[in-house]
Amino acid sequence: MNQIYSRIKKSSAGLFIGGGLAFLLIAALIFIFVCSTFFKYFFADAPDLFSVPSSTYSTGDWYTCNNNILFDYYCSDEDGRYYVTATNDLEYFGFYVYKKDFDLADRITDGSYKFMNMETDAPPAEFISAKGYLQPMDPSEKRYFKQFFEHDDVTADDFDMKFYTFKPMTPWRALTDDNGDNNLFYFIVAIALAISGIFCIIHFITGGYKKSLKKSISTYGILPELLENDMNHAVNIQNAYIGSEHVLFAQAAGSKVIPYNALIWAYVMITTTKHTTYGIPTGTSKSYQLIFFDRNKRKIFFNVKDEAIGHQMLDAIFARAPYIFCGFSEELASATNNGRFDEMVRAVDERRSHTVNQY
Repeated sequence: MNQIYSRIKKSSAGLFIGGGLAFLLIAALIFIFVCSTFFKYFFADAPDLFSVPSSTYSTGDWYTCNNNILFDYYCSDEDGRYYVTATNDLEYFGFYVYKKDFDLADRITDGSYKFMNMETDAPPAEFISAKGYLQPMDPSEKRYFKQFFEHDDVTADDFDMKFYTFKPMTPWRALTDDNGDNNLFYFIVAIALAISGIFCIIHFITGGYKKSLKKSISTYGILPELLENDMNHAVNIQNAYIGSEHVLFAQAAGSKVIPYNALIWAYVMITTTKHTTYGIPTGTSKSYQLIFFDRNKRKIFFNVKDEAIGHQMLDAIFARAPYIFCGFSEELASATNNGRFDEMVRAVDERRSHTVNQY
């Protein structure tokens, strides 16, 4: 049994550990590249916007800020307004304010002008606290930005400007409104993949890959000691271990064992699938399964590599349990599907009894 458990563990590692890591990798790629703004909100370096030299400003840089200097807005869109603000070096640039902060922004604007006109001794005490990134002004915004400064004989060239706008973000906005892109669906997909990946790894570490085998042992009331002894002398055909009293299929996604005294019917099933592209036939493919029916009419199936391997396994089982129904027939299928499965069970019991008496 140690050999079998080792084989199950090895194949399970590829499925659950490899698959889990693949899920986590895909989730990480979605976070980094598709939901990049959301990812950067939490992981990008974000110094204070007004403490770094404005000469270092560049597109996409993330910053935090507590901004209490605004000089009214120069344009707006359906979500908010674009206000003029200033760096510590008195270079002007844009600062986006969402609708919910309009009243606060207007109070800061009034206080900023009063401070600039020396009507007060200090800038406004209120702040707009935000975390976000710098984006370059598009031509339309840049034109409005310049027009804000132009009046009488004064032109925009008389002012030092940085043609960037600070765009405040929240995790929710980063997912649902990243410059018009809604990435919520991809975020949900990434979360689902990450959870699946973690579950797969935990499932393997906690020995979950043994669960289906233990369940089948419990279902059929198999004594582990007898099974282990039987498997020590079992014939191994690919992932099947065919003993004198049991057949065990060791596979990553659901290992199972069936005792011959619970087996009624076994056969190889071939499934042919036709493939089409835009309605045009492009070929066919075949898959192979070994089908078992136990005495409680449970249908149990295992994938096999090809028809020859399936029949090789079936022949080895029939050689050890010659009393079961072996091979497909319409008569057996009709009996199974039309309420006469009990007749098959009685027939197998009689044949088993006769076989035992012979020995």
